[in-house]
Amino acid sequence: MLKSYIKIAWRNLLRNKVYAAINVIGLALGISACLVIFLSVHFELSYDNFHPGRENIYRIVSQLNSPDRGISKMSRVPDSAPEALSNKFAGVQTLAAIHPIRPKVAVSGSNGVVKKFESGSKPDVVIASPEYFSIFQYTWLAGKPGTALQEPFKVVLTASKAVKYFGDLPAEKYLGKIVYYNDSIPLTVAGIVKDLPQNSDFLFNDFISFASVKNSPFENEFGFGQWGMFGGTQAYVKLNPGADTVLLNRQLAAFANERVLGQDGVSKAFRLQPLADIHFNGDYTDEFGHKAHLPTMYGLMAIALFILIIAAINFINLSTAQSVERSKEIGIRKVLGSNKRSLVVYFLTETFLLTTSAVLLSLLAVKPLLELFSSFMPDGVSLHLFSWPTLLFLLLLTLFTTLLSGLYPAKILSSFKPVQSLKGSTGVKGNQRGYLRIGLVVFQFTISLVFIIGSLVINNQIRYMLNKDLGFTKDAIITFDTNRAYAKTLPGVLAEKIRLLPQVEMVSLSQGPPSDNGHWGTDLKYTDKTELRANCHLEFGDENYLPLYQLKLVAGRNLRTSDTISEVLINETCAKALGFKNPADAVGKFVESGMSDRPSRKIIPVVGVLADFHTVALRDQIKPVFIASSQDICRFVNVKLSLAGFTGEQLQRTIAGIRKAYASVYPGEKFDYHFYDDTIRKFYERERQMEQLMNTGMTIAIVISCLGLFGLAAFTARQRTKEIGIRKVLGASVSNIAALLSKDFLRYVFIAAVLASPIAWYAMHKWLQGFAYSAPISWWMFVLAGIIAMFIALVTVSFQSVKAALANPVKSLKAE
Repeated sequence: MLKSYIKIAWRNLLRNKVYAAINVIGLALGISACLVIFLSVHFELSYDNFHPGRENIYRIVSQLNSPDRGISKMSRVPDSAPEALSNKFAGVQTLAAIHPIRPKVAVSGSNGVVKKFESGSKPDVVIASPEYFSIFQYTWLAGKPGTALQEPFKVVLTASKAVKYFGDLPAEKYLGKIVYYNDSIPLTVAGIVKDLPQNSDFLFNDFISFASVKNSPFENEFGFGQWGMFGGTQAYVKLNPGADTVLLNRQLAAFANERVLGQDGVSKAFRLQPLADIHFNGDYTDEFGHKAHLPTMYGLMAIALFILIIAAINFINLSTAQSVERSKEIGIRKVLGSNKRSLVVYFLTETFLLTTSAVLLSLLAVKPLLELFSSFMPDGVSLHLFSWPTLLFLLLLTLFTTLLSGLYPAKILSSFKPVQSLKGSTGVKGNQRGYLRIGLVVFQFTISLVFIIGSLVINNQIRYMLNKDLGFTKDAIITFDTNRAYAKTLPGVLAEKIRLLPQVEMVSLSQGPPSDNGHWGTDLKYTDKTELRANCHLEFGDENYLPLYQLKLVAGRNLRTSDTISEVLINETCAKALGFKNPADAVGKFVESGMSDRPSRKIIPVVGVLADFHTVALRDQIKPVFIASSQDICRFVNVKLSLAGFTGEQLQRTIAGIRKAYASVYPGEKFDYHFYDDTIRKFYERERQMEQLMNTGMTIAIVISCLGLFGLAAFTARQRTKEIGIRKVLGASVSNIAALLSKDFLRYVFIAAVLASPIAWYAMHKWLQGFAYSAPISWWMFVLAGIIAMFIALVTVSFQSVKAALANPVKSLKAE
């Protein structure tokens, strides 16, 4: 019987090719979206799930809680903390420290040729304590796990990095080979491990022994003994099964509050962050991991569900709309002995065929979609069709879609009474069918309009963030870093060479640009009647730093370039945090930096106060900042170009001149420059991805809705063929008839716009609360969204309306 149902259902679909095509395409779009989102979400949720004992692995993170500035969260701890914490608390099985770095790497080939390697966008070289490999399990291909990182000047490589450095050899052959870091630090390969899979946040390739740090240039990467500064060190622990994490968190908090230096009234704490939380918690950022944004993932899943519902609504609408045409078929089946249950099975079989066709079509679309959205998907997401999670998902998705789309039409169609069915009547009141279809069309366009309004709000917020005055200029500025392994005098030599180029207006050396994701952090202390501390972003720059970026002085003078920290500038927020009501009152006062918390603490004067500027993205409030000068640290080059009177060709010649100057000072080094306005734009990559996501959801929702609207308009025109013919005979024009057939659909879209507006406002208002500075949600966005939706609906319906209006009335009135 099932074979018979499939055969008849297939014939019925072939008879109604247009409606079948609309349903298959709509369902395929919905299923494709669901499948792509499933692959991405499943991959994100699998991050670092493969480590044995992962439920007992934690990262020790830092929190500073200030009454006036809230909680500051960091994934790092002071560089001295791991050693001080070791063997201090019960329940801790193992503690390991890591410190990611970006060194210059060189190896000598068998032919004597030196091969050089540059760091990628994320650091993959890490200084690690031996216990790291006890916490995170790697497959060892060569070397001894227990001793590989015990001795100084040893390094463990992943198999892929060993091949990159030395070519494809047996794992044992790599042992004893030498890798040079920063030109002057030779390390011996002591082990080879298998690469971790892509679904990990710990994709390091070079593991340098912590014992190599002391008495080597690597020590410059650390601030040992400085408990007021958070560098780049992270600490991980593996606890004994059943360890009391609540007690440990209390002990860690007490330890941090005692040892970490900070402003009075600011509580300091270390706490345990579970391994499973690292990938999803954006409060604790780092340079090497990939953060999944949970709200975005929830949004993706919601978009997939809504798109699938819209596609199912198309099916329900078109199926119930065709009920009159299929009433006689149903009547005959019931007269011949079919009961309601068998008819439900028959119609569900027909829906299952359509859904299966849509699934097969969606499988063809998955690879192009993954490539299209590769920019905001983690590396490694792909379709493994015969993996059990994918097969199970496809099976459940097919069954869910079949029931969602087909169950209601099947119950409606199977409930027709045979006598009325054979007369061509359905037995269902017209208003009941009409109200259902109206409700479903309104629901479809409500979802589409929420997407449209959301896209407009996100686009407006991105434009606001990119065009807002940040307190400094970002245009016509080129920035690039230099290799810190070279002599500290070389950046100054390079700057002098660049200043001689004709289009260069100004050159400054600094630790980084004014707004950056990698600011150093420490505290600044001022003591008068009471001691006040400000938890600051720290920046270093020379005397050209302020004029190049047009940072505004509100009191005092500019910095003078110095070899060591001898004076500081602070911003207005920092001045207020230190108790100065008037910025000018801070000038000439002496402050103490948390950077110099060694025995010889240094008191330094404030020589100027800057107007507040944004040091991070507009998601966060303006932070206290202080700027100092130090030749040892100022290795980052900022070049201000004069664009007036220069052509694009001249600009390229100037950049070529900067590259040539760089090569003369740093021979063999890669020149990697950025326009600073592009760097600022990358701060909002997450929002741009969200915008792309909303635009994609909007496009798919509108296309599916329009397919359904097109089918309904065609069916309505066919149902009203004789009415249209009579109206034309009585003198109705083409425009009159087109308006008659279109106005109902436009009314539905207007109702959808009224319903969508408060929903979209609430959702986007909640989204904008994630920004300290945001653009208002304006009324014109809702009006524009309604106009766009009405225009799209009108274009979709007009084709069928005009076609029906142009039909010959004689043929229309002769139609049976």
